[in-house]
Amino acid sequence: MSLEATVGDDGMIYIRETEQPDVVAVTTPAKWEAFVKGVKAGEFDHFVAGLEAEAG
Repeated sequence: MSLEATVGDDGMIYIRETEQPDVVAVTTPAKWEAFVKGVKAGEFDHFVAGLEAEAG
């Protein structure tokens, strides 16, 4: 699975999964920027903690 994100003509951010391209989430640039900063800061790492061990 991978995500695709793009900026629309209206300035909003459009996000979709490659596995379900017809399902699109829409957010503001400010919310997207806050999300990206959170990812870079590791704020969401707990959601995937232990997944590598389970996959092996």
